[in-house]
Amino acid sequence: MPTLSSRLGDWDLDHVQQWSEREIVIRAEPTELIDATTKVATIGSCFASELASMMGSVGILGGMHPGGLYYSTSTIRQELERIDGGFPERLQEPDWQVEGGWIDPFRDYKVTVPEHDALIESRAAAEEAAAALFRDAKCVVVTLGLIETWRSPHSGATYRQIPHPQVFEALAPSFHRLTVGEMVDDLERIRRVVVESFGARLIVTTSPVPLHATFTPLDVRVANMESKSRIRAAVSEFVDRYPDVRYFHSYEMVTTAERQSDYFREDGRHVHRHAVRYIVSEFLRLFGAPSLQMTDVDTSWLTPITKTAPVPAPQAAASTPKPARRPPAVRASLPVRVARRVRREARSVLGRVARPQT
Repeated sequence: MPTLSSRLGDWDLDHVQQWSEREIVIRAEPTELIDATTKVATIGSCFASELASMMGSVGILGGMHPGGLYYSTSTIRQELERIDGGFPERLQEPDWQVEGGWIDPFRDYKVTVPEHDALIESRAAAEEAAAALFRDAKCVVVTLGLIETWRSPHSGATYRQIPHPQVFEALAPSFHRLTVGEMVDDLERIRRVVVESFGARLIVTTSPVPLHATFTPLDVRVANMESKSRIRAAVSEFVDRYPDVRYFHSYEMVTTAERQSDYFREDGRHVHRHAVRYIVSEFLRLFGAPSLQMTDVDTSWLTPITKTAPVPAPQAAASTPKPARRPPAVRASLPVRVARRVRREARSVLGRVARPQT
C-alpha cells in the first residue's frame, strides 16, 4: 500500500502519486480492447485522424468517418445518432449553394458538387459508407477538439465548423460555446449509440492541438485554455459515471511534457510525425493485444523529466563582516598629563621669541 509522508505524519492509501514521482510514460491501467480482428472506427479531430492513418500499418481493421473532421461533442453526437436512425433536424436543413455548385452543411465544406442532384447522390453514398464502418465496429474512438460552435437558425443543429463565407451573412448562424453540462449530455447520448446500439466499446480522447482561431473577444490563448478545460472536465465527469468507457491521455502526453515544443512542429499547433507515432504506440500499449505493440518507436527526442526535486529552502543573505573595533585608548596618569602640557606651553613661548620682528 503506498504511503504519503508529510511533516504531519504518514497516510497509508490505496492510490497516491506525487508530482515529483511522475515519469515520461503516463501511468494508466491497460485494458486489452483491440486485436487483429477488432474493427475500430474513429470520429472527431486530430488524434482520430492520426490513429486512422496508422491503423493499416499496425494491423488494425477499420478507419475514420468518411465525412471528415468533427470537432465538438455536438457534431459527433448528431452524426452518430443519424447513423442510428436519429437526428431528424438533418432533414430540416437546406443545402448551401455557392460559387461552383452545392455544399452539404454537415460534411466537408471544401467539397463542392456542381449539381444539387449529384450532391444528394454523393451524400447517400457517404452516409452508407459511414453506416457500414460504425454499425459493426467493436471499438469506437472519439476525439474532442473544441467548444466553439455555430448553430443553424433553421433547425438548431450544430454545423461542423463556421459556415462557408459565401452563405455566412445570409444564413446568420448563432455562435455558441458548449458548456460542461451540455458536453456531458452529448457524451451520454454518444455512449447510448456506441455501447447500447452498436454494441462497441468506447474510448474518448482530447485533442492537444490548440485552437486555430477563436471567435470570442478573448486572447486565443485564454480561449484555448477555456475550451480544453471545459472538454477535459466534461470527459472526466463522463468517465467517472460510466466505468465501461475508457479515456486515453493523448492530451496530457503533450501538455504535461517537460518541454511541449518536443511535440509540436514549427507552427506551434500540429504534432510532429515521430510524436504521432509515439502517441499511437502508447494507445496500443494500453488497449492493444501483444501482436499490435510497436517496439521500434524512437523516443530519443523527448526531454527527460528533471524538475522533480523539492524547492530548496531560502538561504540567509550573506552579511558583510564589520571591521574590528579599535581597543579604547589608555588614559595617561595626572603627572604625565601635566608634564606634557608644560612642554607644549614652553614650545609655544620659544616659537614666539624666535619669530622675526617687522
